[in-house]
Amino acid sequence: MRFAVSPNLRTIRELVVALDRANVPMAQTWREVGEAASHLGLRRPGYHLVRQLALAERARRAAHRETMKAAAGVVLATGSPYALRVLEAFDDLELARAREALVLSQHKRLFVPP
Repeated sequence: MRFAVSPNLRTIRELVVALDRANVPMAQTWREVGEAASHLGLRRPGYHLVRQLALAERARRAAHRETMKAAAGVVLATGSPYALRVLEAFDDLELARAREALVLSQHKRLFVPP
């Protein structure tokens, strides 16, 4: 079995996004991605590449969840009679968006637009 960094990084990343689950070990994700890549006629990616992509995707998902949670907080706070609660909710949303942008910028080369 031969492993190589694939020139099809976008396809491999899409496979990682589709097959990775947070509660599954990286090795299992690597095996599933390798099997799927093989079925598509691509070389199996190395473990280090799949791990790097999976870690970046997990960080992106976590940051996105936090942003969505903060956005829900804004929606819930707008019904509050306390203006301070609304302002705090907007501050939380701004921080969550900044964190998400930071995660995306840290892994910019991995999050290639389709």
